[in-house]
Amino acid sequence: MKTSGLLLTGAALLALIASCATPKKQMADNLDEVGITCNPEVLVVKSGKIDATITMSFPADYFYDRATLVVTPVLVYEGGQRTGEPTIYQGEKVKANYITIPKSGKLVRKCVSFDYAPGMELCHLELRCVLAYGEKKINIPAIKVADGCNSTYLLAVGSGEMDLKPDGFQLVTEHTTETSIMFDVNSAYVKNNASNNTAISLYKSYIKELEQDERYRITGTEIVAYASPEGGVELNQNLSERRADAAVKTWKKSAGVEADTIAIRSMGQDWDGFQEAMANSDIEDKDLILRVLSMYSDPAVRESEIRNLSFIYDDIKKEVFPGLRRATFVVSAEHTGYSDEELLELAQNQLALLSEPEVLHLASITETLEGKKFYNRLAAERFKSETGYYNLAYIALLEDKKEVAASYLDRCPSDKDALNLRGIIEMRYRNYDKARKFFEEAGTPAARKNLGTLSILEGDYQTAAGLLEGSGSLNEALALILAGNPEKALSIATCGTPRDSYIAAVAAARMGDAERVQSCLAEACKDADYAKRAAKDVEFVDFR
Repeated sequence: MKTSGLLLTGAALLALIASCATPKKQMADNLDEVGITCNPEVLVVKSGKIDATITMSFPADYFYDRATLVVTPVLVYEGGQRTGEPTIYQGEKVKANYITIPKSGKLVRKCVSFDYAPGMELCHLELRCVLAYGEKKINIPAIKVADGCNSTYLLAVGSGEMDLKPDGFQLVTEHTTETSIMFDVNSAYVKNNASNNTAISLYKSYIKELEQDERYRITGTEIVAYASPEGGVELNQNLSERRADAAVKTWKKSAGVEADTIAIRSMGQDWDGFQEAMANSDIEDKDLILRVLSMYSDPAVRESEIRNLSFIYDDIKKEVFPGLRRATFVVSAEHTGYSDEELLELAQNQLALLSEPEVLHLASITETLEGKKFYNRLAAERFKSETGYYNLAYIALLEDKKEVAASYLDRCPSDKDALNLRGIIEMRYRNYDKARKFFEEAGTPAARKNLGTLSILEGDYQTAAGLLEGSGSLNEALALILAGNPEKALSIATCGTPRDSYIAAVAAARMGDAERVQSCLAEACKDADYAKRAAKDVEFVDFR
């Protein structure tokens, strides 16, 4: 597009140059043939910069061979101006090292860049030109080449998205306790010995204690019988069933009550117990046995292969098999912990009795920030809780205390959520390369959102949209707008906050939806800051 800047100044220049030498008049006579364009015509802030390309098209026979033209770009905005680097053009016979414009004409491009400052939303870019020939100089009236500046990307929330760690507290928890009576090889007879008598007594005491504790509710009792994996599947299945019957009779006799409420299970050969016992044993070459178990699933093949390892088998018979010949008494119960009200009461005078999850839960239900700090600090100091240290770092970042947050994160260096917080710290310091490495290493949903935000801040809007679409990020709709997809942005935009409404208004403006623009702006402008922004925002220039 040919600008009107030089065209509009042509008449004034003709008057100014009338008294000058004929060569200058020749330039003035052809001044309306010079074309100037600026890309973009409405300036845009991107990654903290306002960049533009100015194109000047000098026609043939316009530029006199002994003249010079100094062109200086100036960004004029509320509260000041920024002056760019001047460019000097010269005729073919000027003895200097400027840009030569031949008599045949020339198209030249100049890239200009300005650091963004608040107030530049209402600005214009102008060219200030000085024409010189010999000792004569003419200051040409300023030529406006761009008007207004779009700063929509600055709506990005760049403080980072992060999550508190769960406190690990469960009001209701499941507990299982078990004890076993033992049998001799190929036997279902319950010996009346100290070990078995103790096992029965423990089972009775477990049940009694749970029944007397109002916080526990017994959810199941059972007897589970096993056989060691030797002698064949059929034999051991029968043996395990007889052991279950013997255990039930022993329980009836010992407890003096029927066992109708106790579930009875016969498991046959206990290959799972065998594998666990082998792994925990000190038997030399136990890895050979474990390899056999991983290679074969058929019980008969397993037993045959293990017997073939005769140099190990005797040790297995002595150290492993005896512990598998058993009937296990199991009691399961449900425990109800302290309610929030009880925890808050205990915190007043019995805080030392509480566990790590309970202390962390106090931090999560406490409303004041100081209270949250206190309980997380207590968990960190008393239990060396990484969750406590992490949450303290989270709170420090809420207060923008980056160095304090970093010191807490040193106590949980390998945690993925902590890596995300480290990335946030670097992002706030504008150390974007370091921030990206932390976010990528973290790999959490929050870190992915922050990678998207980082892409917005760096001006890579397509990448940002790809990372944030469907994420529920605070910057999701904004990224879609910046990437050229206002329809999608508007479809997910909400009006939950003034910022949300403002972003929805921007999306509507880019779609030309005047009614939606007005309704969204009405909500956004209930906040004085957004009302002030909207009055200057070039996004809404066609809707005022």
